[in-house]
Amino acid sequence: MWRTWGQRRAETLTALRRAVLAFTLLYAVGIGLRYFGDDKRVPGLGTASVAVVIAVASAAAAHLADRLPGREAYRNIAIGMGVGAFSVGIAVILARPHALWAVGIGSVISAGFFIHGLLRLPGGVNGLAPRLGLALDGLIIAACLSFTMWMLFFVDYRPDALSPAFTWSYGFVLTVALLSATIVGIGMVAAVRATGYRRAHILLALGLSIVALAGPPMLIGVDVGSYGICRAAMLSWGAGAMLVVIALLFGLRSPGAARARPIPHIGLLVTLVPTAIAGGAAIYHAAAKGPLRLDTVIAAVFVVAALISRQILTRFDVRRAAEQLADREAYFRSIVAGSSEVITVLDDDMVVRWQSPSSTWRMDWTEAQARGRSFDELVHPDDAAPVRKQLTRALTGEAVILDGRIMDADGDWRDTESTVADHRDVPQVRGLVVHTRDVGDRKQLERELARMAYADPLTGLANRRQLLRKLENDVAGSGIPCTMLAIDLDEFKNVNDLHGHDVGDEVLVEVAERLRANLRPTDLGARLGGDEFAVLLWCGVKDAGDIAERLLAALSEPYDCGRTRVFLSISIGVAGCGTADDVETLMRNADLALRFAKERGKNRIERYDADFEALVRRRTTLEQELRGANERGELHLVYQPVVALPGREIVGAEALLRWTHPVLGSVSPAEFIPAAESAGIMDELTAWSLRETAGKLSQWRASGHRLWVSLNVSVRQLHSPNFAVEVAQSLVERGVPPHQLVVEITEHDVAYDVNRLVAQLTGLRATGVRIALDDFGAGYSSLGQLHRLPVDIIKIDRALVVGAEDGTAPLSDVVVRLGERLGLDVIAEGVETEAQLAHVVEAGCPLGQGYLFHRPLMAVDLEARLAEGVAAAGD
Repeated sequence: MWRTWGQRRAETLTALRRAVLAFTLLYAVGIGLRYFGDDKRVPGLGTASVAVVIAVASAAAAHLADRLPGREAYRNIAIGMGVGAFSVGIAVILARPHALWAVGIGSVISAGFFIHGLLRLPGGVNGLAPRLGLALDGLIIAACLSFTMWMLFFVDYRPDALSPAFTWSYGFVLTVALLSATIVGIGMVAAVRATGYRRAHILLALGLSIVALAGPPMLIGVDVGSYGICRAAMLSWGAGAMLVVIALLFGLRSPGAARARPIPHIGLLVTLVPTAIAGGAAIYHAAAKGPLRLDTVIAAVFVVAALISRQILTRFDVRRAAEQLADREAYFRSIVAGSSEVITVLDDDMVVRWQSPSSTWRMDWTEAQARGRSFDELVHPDDAAPVRKQLTRALTGEAVILDGRIMDADGDWRDTESTVADHRDVPQVRGLVVHTRDVGDRKQLERELARMAYADPLTGLANRRQLLRKLENDVAGSGIPCTMLAIDLDEFKNVNDLHGHDVGDEVLVEVAERLRANLRPTDLGARLGGDEFAVLLWCGVKDAGDIAERLLAALSEPYDCGRTRVFLSISIGVAGCGTADDVETLMRNADLALRFAKERGKNRIERYDADFEALVRRRTTLEQELRGANERGELHLVYQPVVALPGREIVGAEALLRWTHPVLGSVSPAEFIPAAESAGIMDELTAWSLRETAGKLSQWRASGHRLWVSLNVSVRQLHSPNFAVEVAQSLVERGVPPHQLVVEITEHDVAYDVNRLVAQLTGLRATGVRIALDDFGAGYSSLGQLHRLPVDIIKIDRALVVGAEDGTAPLSDVVVRLGERLGLDVIAEGVETEAQLAHVVEAGCPLGQGYLFHRPLMAVDLEARLAEGVAAAGD
């Protein structure tokens, strides 16, 4: 079965840990047996205890390795193996007290493991070259310090003074001493350079250094047979092993964040300080004791070789770092060169210290030209003061954004935006860093959006928002005389309907051009929407009247749109600022004046009139209150009888609508009928009147009265496709014969859309309802139209009846003869005097209506008159 690398690594670690633990147990048992035996060469209880401690330390290091991942586990195993190597050497010494080679080999092996572990400490260096540098630094320290100690204390030491067994091991002493010193040096440098775990590094380095430095004394103690030296070395050995365990157990068990900074210039100190000490020792020896021996020269050569090796490595490191720095600088330069921002560093006086050399756009000043100049010299003179003020705020630590125009290399002023960061507390910068970016496109878009927000897109004039802003900012509360003109193009909808919207747009553009041509530079022309325009004039109402006359004449001229010529009339309303206390009221007053001009015939100029405003307010109130008046029971019908002449018998009646409001009181039909038509509720009122009339006819018919009732209907309701059906349905539901209902239309309605009116009246007449033409003689109907209209009754206009009394030529007899000729019934309206009655009777008019006979009566009063015996015409 195939196993992964991770599985094999775990198995290897487990095997090593078990091997170290097994060795520890066996070693501890062996120490116990040797201690309780009879061999006189066995060291004392303290020595044996130290050996056990060292073995336990080795096992603990291996055991801790099982809790750590990967390379950190190998580090602990290496340290544990190093401690274990010492333990093996001690075991051999216990068995063979003069086995010097065992201590020496164990010391060399353990030193290799220790160095390997120190080079892999967490928070230290990573990579082959940095670890090699660390090893060389430790070797330099070891070589220099060893050379110094040798020159000062052991230069007179000679191998022939020791036992013959030690002579061949002279190299062991030097090797172990040098390796021990190397461990001390690497531990020292690793602890100083560590960016994390520094306390653990110091503790581990101290423990390993104690263990390593116990090697040379142990060699000498074994050789000379001094158990005191051996015990001291083993005790220090045991203490160092315990420090190693503590460091591994509490300091390096899990990774941690970097909290310490490496001590600066450590590389320089590693090179200079040990070299200076070693050089001083050599000078002292040459001065005090003469030339150096061969072994000392060899040691000096070794020191120099280590220094040269470190310098070579340093040279490679510097070259590699320089290449990395150059690559990084080129990388950042390319980023800055491709950036859309220009970066500038300023000092406390706002003077440029540095500026990025290039970007996607360039300033007019190069980096060299900008250096030493004040930053506000780079911006447009109109923006210099605000920019400097903002920079001053930046010095207080406030975040600011600079808006200003800066000239580019082409000599154009660019809209820019700059953010300022205060880095005066950063030693490498010590200034304000300004990031300037080109925002010309954005500013142009903002200006375009502002123009669109405050200008009419078709004509280029100000729109309603701009006009209101102007009024709010410049007019409200200023006391400056001003006048508002409201302008409307009369019947402009016909231009769009007949010629199309393109022609309509051309007309509107031409209107805007004529407004500009006839206004002063200080005046403001605006298009409010559709064909509505307004002009704000900075003058009194009197001078504004002259300007309005000029505008009326200019705007009334024909408009040539390609092959189309358009003629328009113009209505203008004038309102002075003194007529209003606020902007909204001023514009409303101008609109009221415009409405007044339209109602008075259009193509004219009217000033604001408070009486007209009161009239409009009254009409608006009536329109609002009329809605729902029938549901509230405020409407009722009155009936003005129609009598037969000359006997004055009641044969019919005209139903007239009346409105009594709980607050407004009795409202005249001359007021509320136009208001109802304007509000669009006349159809509703007519339908209610129709139902009420049909109900009364049914009631009177049941009482034996056979009179007919006429009802006024507007042409608008006649044009409703369902009106004839509604009339027939109302009569059928109440059992009223159709001929008892007469629908009246005015002669004024005949002038518009005669063909459609004839069709509607024909359909209505087909239901049996009779048709009456009211106010005949006052309108525009011709004899040909009268012949075409399906009418049954004509009512002579009151003006023809009154004319008989003031001496004018009698015309009622002409209408009577015309009715007889066409087979129509004729009713004389507005008969109020006996003289008028005499003329009507003389003309042969068969029917009459007026105050002379009866005023409009309530239904109960009419019923009473009928009940008094006044006969009504039969069926």
